[in-house]
Amino acid sequence: MDHTNSSSIEQVLFERMGISVEDALATGTDVVDERVSRAAASGIDVEQRLASLGQLLEQLTEPDTMSALGDLIEGLPQLARLAAMAREMPNLVATLGDVLDEYQTQLADQGIDVEKALANGLQATLYLGSQIDSTHLQRLGELLASDVLNPHAVAVVDTAARSLSDAREHVCEAPAKGVGMFGLLGALRDPQIQRSLAFAVQFGKCFGRNLDDKATES
Repeated sequence: MDHTNSSSIEQVLFERMGISVEDALATGTDVVDERVSRAAASGIDVEQRLASLGQLLEQLTEPDTMSALGDLIEGLPQLARLAAMAREMPNLVATLGDVLDEYQTQLADQGIDVEKALANGLQATLYLGSQIDSTHLQRLGELLASDVLNPHAVAVVDTAARSLSDAREHVCEAPAKGVGMFGLLGALRDPQIQRSLAFAVQFGKCFGRNLDDKATES
């Protein structure tokens, strides 16, 4: 019988290298013993670490642990993206800080104290929150949904307010004399008075029509 066929591959390899299996095992054992001795001299308990490694491998090979590791591996791409976002977070925060600083500078150029505005806004919000109940909120919502804040309505209110202010100022500076019937008839020839009367007549028509619409809806 051929010696090569009756021997293991390891034996053939060792024989070709001129050593026996026993010598190789002895050499390997000596190397391991030397490493263990060095570790022990460094204060390392090799046996304890091997026991701990065995326990760890036992835990890792449990079905629940293997399933959890599988889920973790599947989620690694998402974790990698989150890690990349985390690395970019300082740059994003710095950019946001620069934008806020620029915006604050623009507001300061317009005479707006941002810190004071924020403090007053917060105080106003807290005050209104403590004073307004659900009924007031509902009414406020109805007010905002109405045409009170319509640009045309706001313009009319602004014009009326300025007219009241101007009229009061003129009266206070030079008190107006009494106006009789002839004075009133004469004032009707004033184009500004005529424009005001036309507005009042048109307002009366629109107000009456809206009153009829509200009555019909109710």
